[in-house]
Amino acid sequence: MKRYDVIFFDLDHTLVDTRGQYALGLARATQELYGAEVPVGFAAKFMEHHEALWPLYDRRAITMQELRRERFLRAWKSFGIDKSEAEADQFQAVYDATFEDTLHPFPGAVEMVAALAQTHRLGIITNGSPDLQWRKLGIAGLQAYFPKEAVIISEAVGKAKPHPSVYQAACDALQVAKEDALMIGDNFISDVQGARNFEMDAIWFAPDLQEPIASVECAYGERPLTRPDEVLETISQLEQTR
Repeated sequence: MKRYDVIFFDLDHTLVDTRGQYALGLARATQELYGAEVPVGFAAKFMEHHEALWPLYDRRAITMQELRRERFLRAWKSFGIDKSEAEADQFQAVYDATFEDTLHPFPGAVEMVAALAQTHRLGIITNGSPDLQWRKLGIAGLQAYFPKEAVIISEAVGKAKPHPSVYQAACDALQVAKEDALMIGDNFISDVQGARNFEMDAIWFAPDLQEPIASVECAYGERPLTRPDEVLETISQLEQTR
């Protein structure tokens, strides 16, 4: 048996319930600023534009500030209402202030990380917004397990997952050989396939899977894990064969 030296996690949708945070945070921010003026279906439109804009951010075709402004402006435009960039920035500030009350780790995530921290070094590899990722770890009760130097944010690297340079930067930061590291994340293409293309072992862990397991298994030829205990068991199995 040979343990992995470092276990890397994705953060959003893997350790913290980002989708749940959007639902709660958007509702609170829009109610605070606009009350009864918020159109029915605004949150759905906001997220639709967010998802459409994110690949542009991953390619660095737009900045995070542009993404945040555009998702807000386009959502209102969908209802025939024009808003200003100043209003978009105000909304973002109010929305950001909700995080302490609306962001939560997935059930069992903190316990899983705490258990692994007893025998492994841990790191984060994330494509998320640079100004929020360290804060999210603190709010979720995870900060103590991930030193700042072990939190690799793709924007600082210049490319986004699944680009191999992100995984190389993570290995360099923790001075670990890729064969002695393991990646765990919810996005099959970015987290799992990206790591494996880099020749790093990976586990597909999707605790907030939105599609039937059978359909994603058919699409990717692999069954995602959805519970922390499954992750711990799979790591043990992999290490038994190393």
